[in-house]
Amino acid sequence: MIVRDAYFSEIYELTKLGEDIVIVSADLGAPSLDLFRRDFPQRFISVGIAEQNLLSVAAGIALAGKKVIAFGLNPFPVTRAFDQMRNLLNNLQIPITVAALNSGSCSAECGYTHMPIEDFAMVRTLPHVCMVNPSDEIIAKEAAKKLLGKKPVFLRFDKNISGYRYDEEIINFSRGFVTIGLESELSIITSGNIRASVENILPKLKMLGIDVKLIDAYAFPFDKKGYILTIEDNVLSGGLGSLVLEILSDNHLNIPIKRLGLSFGNNLSECFINRDLWYEKLGFSEKQLCETIRKSYLELNKYDNNKKKI
Repeated sequence: MIVRDAYFSEIYELTKLGEDIVIVSADLGAPSLDLFRRDFPQRFISVGIAEQNLLSVAAGIALAGKKVIAFGLNPFPVTRAFDQMRNLLNNLQIPITVAALNSGSCSAECGYTHMPIEDFAMVRTLPHVCMVNPSDEIIAKEAAKKLLGKKPVFLRFDKNISGYRYDEEIINFSRGFVTIGLESELSIITSGNIRASVENILPKLKMLGIDVKLIDAYAFPFDKKGYILTIEDNVLSGGLGSLVLEILSDNHLNIPIKRLGLSFGNNLSECFINRDLWYEKLGFSEKQLCETIRKSYLELNKYDNNKKKI
């Protein structure tokens, strides 16, 4: 099942066990919600296509002592209801979980209006909101068990991610990252759907003489040696790469870094056909990613050598 359904299946099981959970929806359903709506009809509220009202109603129910999930179609719970996110979740720190279907470009075929490629940057400005981008079903299930009702949370669900990659014992939302591979010269930091593609091509990169440490997360450890490549299904401004640069700067670390992310060509409509075609234009498809990483590594290596000569 996809990560959204893994999350709501876990929510259903927790409710059966007695957890006081309420789901508020902005006119959005899911196969995994059918059992919940059937067995707990008094715990499911639809407010219609009204994301600002979605968060306001969720806040009122949370203040009454319930564990509340506000479920909507991304980017609208962020872009349309950012004032509510800012005041209710960040300022008042009401422990609502905003569960949003669609992350990055996974709905590119629906056009720019339905692509939340700026939500990462926007939610980053809210320091009291924990943002989670599950890259497997275990992370989604652990988010249900460990985060619901404890703090304000923003969940970004990619509708194309499914499967199990991690053991639940290693998922730590305070740490916020998982590393794959040993220490190496090149660290690739990514999350969500791109993480699986990078892991799939690690053997190919090794054959090219490029050892990689893959970091799947949004909180990072850093060594003072090596290079960092960030790859994200988001615009670069204020995104994952920007966050890494800020952390490096705050810790006075001078490490060569290259950021890869979504960019638009001269014809914007070409980007909205679907994710796969857009990725092909950017060199992000799994078939192209090995070469994209190789070129980025050579660029980082060349920059570092020139800097050492100076």
